[in-house]
Amino acid sequence: MKHLTGPRDVRFWAAVGVMIAASAVFAVIAASVATSAPILKQDLQVSVWLHTRNNAVFVGFLYAITQVHSPVGMTIIASIFGFYLWRSGHRHWTLSLALALGGGMLLNTLIKFAFNRERPVWEDPLLTLASASFPSGHTAGATLFYGFVAAYMVWYTPEAWRRAVVVAACTLMVALVGFSRIYLGAHYLSDVLAAISMSMVWLVICLILVRGIAHRRGLA
Repeated sequence: MKHLTGPRDVRFWAAVGVMIAASAVFAVIAASVATSAPILKQDLQVSVWLHTRNNAVFVGFLYAITQVHSPVGMTIIASIFGFYLWRSGHRHWTLSLALALGGGMLLNTLIKFAFNRERPVWEDPLLTLASASFPSGHTAGATLFYGFVAAYMVWYTPEAWRRAVVVAACTLMVALVGFSRIYLGAHYLSDVLAAISMSMVWLVICLILVRGIAHRRGLA
């Protein structure tokens, strides 16, 4: 069985590289939102462009996507997958999933309170929400879950092409959830990108931490 052995493992440094890059992206976006930087004008333009070109059929499809990936929906999906991991004997993967999703969503909520950014306002809103906009909770949940699924599947999939398919599918799902939040007028583009980057940082931390502890105890 493969192990993430620590600083001498190439995968360890790859994970650290992803974490550093995602941290930098989140820092730039957060600073722009906090200071109302001019770049946010493009943020608004993207939302307006999408909102003024909505299609009834596409709206229905994206609404279904966003509902499935609501906090309740993600809790159900993650619980089912966590139960599968536990029954399969992958106890430390189960712990990683719980820590990643639970802790990540708590972190997302704390950041929402810290920034308290207002959501996009429309004369004909497709969704009406009272909570803060930055970062996107739906996108964060999807990134944490599908990112975890990708990591788990890649870990146990020997064929490179299968790993590529898994990563592409999980990436597509995250992108679809994030796009649905912008298209439905619930979030700005920066809300979605911040949620993805923040969640990637937290996910990598959880995976490295739990796998490291498991390896030192000889349990992974």
